[in-house]
Amino acid sequence: MEEQSKSVSDEQLSDDQLKDVAGGNKLQEQRLEHLDNQTKSVKDIQAERLDQLDTQSK
Repeated sequence: MEEQSKSVSDEQLSDDQLKDVAGGNKLQEQRLEHLDNQTKSVKDIQAERLDQLDTQSK
């Protein structure tokens, strides 16, 4: 009887661990998306500055 409840507990623990991993992956995706957005913003700012410099030098 104890072996059965121990194996059930181990399976439940494994499910909980999988949920944690799944949540961690989602969090990682959100962080990467945020970094990607920041990178795009920096590129946009740099492009705008270069355009302004081109305009000033003409």
